[in-house]
Amino acid sequence: MGWPRRGLLLGKALRLGSRGEAVACLQERLRELGYDPGPVDGIYGYQTFEAVQELQRDCRLRMDGVAGKQVMAVLQDPRLPLVRRAYTLAPGESLSDAARALGVPVHRLRRALSLPRRAAVRGGQRVVVWERLVVAEIKPGQARDPGLRAAARRLPLLSALAELASAEARVGETPGGPDFPEPPAERSGSLEGLPVWTTLHTRDGSLVPGLYAPGAVQRLLHVRSARRAFLGSIRKWAAQPGPGPLHLDLGGLRWGDGARWLALVREAAAVVRRAGGDLAVSVPLGAAAGPLQRLANDIDIRAAAAAAAWLILVPPAIVPGPESPRPLSYEELASRIRAVVRQVPPWKCLLAVPVCALVVPVGGREQPTALSYQRAVGLACAGRIRPAWNEQVGRPSFRYVKDDREWAVWLENRASLGRKLDLVDAMHLGGVVVSALGEEDGRVWTAVAERWKVHKPGAE
Repeated sequence: MGWPRRGLLLGKALRLGSRGEAVACLQERLRELGYDPGPVDGIYGYQTFEAVQELQRDCRLRMDGVAGKQVMAVLQDPRLPLVRRAYTLAPGESLSDAARALGVPVHRLRRALSLPRRAAVRGGQRVVVWERLVVAEIKPGQARDPGLRAAARRLPLLSALAELASAEARVGETPGGPDFPEPPAERSGSLEGLPVWTTLHTRDGSLVPGLYAPGAVQRLLHVRSARRAFLGSIRKWAAQPGPGPLHLDLGGLRWGDGARWLALVREAAAVVRRAGGDLAVSVPLGAAAGPLQRLANDIDIRAAAAAAAWLILVPPAIVPGPESPRPLSYEELASRIRAVVRQVPPWKCLLAVPVCALVVPVGGREQPTALSYQRAVGLACAGRIRPAWNEQVGRPSFRYVKDDREWAVWLENRASLGRKLDLVDAMHLGGVVVSALGEEDGRVWTAVAERWKVHKPGAE
């Protein structure tokens, strides 16, 4: 029977003891998503109850085992990715048999089950593997070719590529707002065999998420002519054929601009939807934490999630520190993500992770600049400096002196990226957007390979 049979799931909530065709439809959908509701017999028994609880836990809903409005909304969302793969070991089967069935290495299953290297498994044990989206963003201009070469080397670990629509933000060239470029005659359908997301943005010259040109989004939100021009640009980009979503990365907001930002996102989403596409929207997490975060961002995150197919969670690249600006610590990042996933389905959220190095002046207030990992390590070698692990931030860093000023360089390596991927797992996010592809330490991809089975959209 086909899915979704929406009419069957629009009535009253289903719970332990319920019977009928609606229960059978629920069981079939749960099975499609990798849960085990037992036989599709139309009886809401304890296996179905436990499967619904597992779904509620994974979507951070109240775990009462009742398939009510929130559960049905998740099940009926046509953009819900199939990211959970499960396998039950038959008597006599080994972990290698489960690994072959799921298409992952044995060591990844051991990690998922927290099994020691030589520990045995038993028949009837259920193995669950999560698939995550890994979208790799390529800078335009001279960085594009190295990014494509890096993508060719990492094809098994990528779900999609994202291309920035312009070589620079070009803010202010058009009076009243950003000058978004015209789309090419034909939008890229795929690069290196991967679907392509197109990113329209207001970033500064470093092109790193979290670093935005001052005032760009405010001019866009407050100048009517700029808003109309922007929506016209969206309409042209959405009309170009391509399998990937259109991605808006409009930058940080001033307090009080949240309603205007949301109205713009809704209009853009309607334009893209009419063209048959999906919209991904970057949401700035803000520098404030805890109860102040909503005041700092002034964004109705639930409404944004309802309009867009994906939310890209963008932490600030740098926040103030006691001595000099620094990246967010693991705990600070976790608190900001937690505040978001309390309000929206976590599988709709992707975490933005720049993998290049960031250079900030010690004691200064200037915006950081981005360097490739290789150039940053070259600076350390030239100064005979060994990068040291910063436990507070959870990243390696070093300092050097240039032009009578001291600069701090923050690197991203396998260990620091691994902590962020663990956080994605803990929060049940849909995956990551890795920016500055081709400028990273190649060993960071080991952190992806040892944790996830990468989701390939459209793959059987």
